[in-house]
Amino acid sequence: MKISPSLLPAAAGILLLAVWPLVFRDSPQFYQVLGITCLYGTLALAWNIYALSGAISLGHAAFFGLGAYASALLNHHWHWSPLYTIPLGAMAAVAFAVFWNGCFQRLRGVYLGLASLAAVEIPKTIMDNWDRLTYGSMGIVGLDRLPDLALGGLQVDFGLNIKAQYYVLLAIMLLAALIHRQSIRSRWGWTLRAVRENETAAAALGIATNRERAKALLLSSYLAGIAGGLYAHIMGLVEPALVFNLHLSVLPLVFSMFGGSARVWGPVLGAFILYPLEQLFLQPLLPMGHSAVYGLVIILTIFYFPKGIAAWMPSPPRSV
Repeated sequence: MKISPSLLPAAAGILLLAVWPLVFRDSPQFYQVLGITCLYGTLALAWNIYALSGAISLGHAAFFGLGAYASALLNHHWHWSPLYTIPLGAMAAVAFAVFWNGCFQRLRGVYLGLASLAAVEIPKTIMDNWDRLTYGSMGIVGLDRLPDLALGGLQVDFGLNIKAQYYVLLAIMLLAALIHRQSIRSRWGWTLRAVRENETAAAALGIATNRERAKALLLSSYLAGIAGGLYAHIMGLVEPALVFNLHLSVLPLVFSMFGGSARVWGPVLGAFILYPLEQLFLQPLLPMGHSAVYGLVIILTIFYFPKGIAAWMPSPPRSV
């Protein structure tokens, strides 16, 4: 069977991500950093699904935070396992996406970006002030970690084994990447691109532009909520300032722009270059200013490679 040259870099990257922990066994810092990179890669993929319709969001921290809080509350108050609270908690993000779509569906461009940024304050304020349910700004601690998995005589501790956590987060990111790939390559993906390129012409062709953009938003919000739920149970705690912040809204935008928002693996590529670079190299050198690299990356991307670095890689005939 002949393998397309465009698939070789992705296949080599997946193989490398799967194999390196078997070679470097005593590297807990790398497991932790690359595990969070997978989590942020999932968030970037989620963000980019919505961006495929031409919508630019600065408010995906709302979906991430609601997924984290809903899962945390179900676990803390009702003692449900994270195995159930994470997918169920992500529905809180979807519910907020329905509200978002109802309020902002007529907004475009910079107006949508500013409105989405302001929208993050709605759930953040609620979580910050509903003391009886959420414990306010103090947050919720002591959350259950990810459950163990028993396979025959082998028991894997996903809660405390950071290598096992890395593989879980890698698997979730790859699943999100497959969904993202379908969102780009499918007939629906072409519909989203038509909406992005010329909404008026798409509507004239019979495309329900608001409906298609809403579908992208709902899918995007659910994946972002899953990422938030995973984050809460990996950290073992959640608080408003931690999960509803501008940093989490900007990261997926930066990763997607830098990696290439029009390519299947672009958001993941951006995450795996920038986040480890910041955490492993720049943070030791610039403890107080290492995050400034993201601002520099946006400027360089806009001026020198607006299609992202994934545009330098081989692409299939039906590229975006």
